[in-house]
Amino acid sequence: MVKLTKIKGEIIQKSNELAIEYEAKYKGCGQCTFLAIIDALRWGGLEIIPKDVEDRLFPGVCVLTGGVGLSGDGTCAAVASSALAIGLALGIPREGQDVELLGAACATVRNTILDKYYREYRSILCKDVQRKFFGKAWDLTNKEMDQEFRGLTRGCTIMQTAKWTTEIILDEFEKGNVKGYVDRPEDRA
Repeated sequence: MVKLTKIKGEIIQKSNELAIEYEAKYKGCGQCTFLAIIDALRWGGLEIIPKDVEDRLFPGVCVLTGGVGLSGDGTCAAVASSALAIGLALGIPREGQDVELLGAACATVRNTILDKYYREYRSILCKDVQRKFFGKAWDLTNKEMDQEFRGLTRGCTIMQTAKWTTEIILDEFEKGNVKGYVDRPEDRA
């Protein structure tokens, strides 16, 4: 059985610290949010995916950035990568997928992170979130606009979303809905 090695508030704070660090290093909202959540949970004793899987997922979450492929037209990548982290934490199995478990996991995403975004930003779309957060939206495929945006993002929604999602996953852990990854020989085959 997985036990936390840090208290909940410390883990949430760690996700904020990592979000700041990763935003400075990697820039993109998808990868920074995802890594901050996963790494803060691991730091606190709850590993929901092994490090090598995190590294393999990194290229995929990178292209979610900027509303998918820097288009601005899709879902905010902080939201998308948070939903991914929640789904990984809740552990919906591929084989014998349980429709009720899937429905419960989707309800968790809707009733937590999506609800927070709709209340705070009135949307989950990248351009809408940019407008609400900054007062304008940028065309991130335009080199000059992208540089302007990156120069003043201050994490955009990365830090807040990482904290929200880390807390959501820890709440689900307290309810017994997150088991955590346990390194077993059969998982390495």
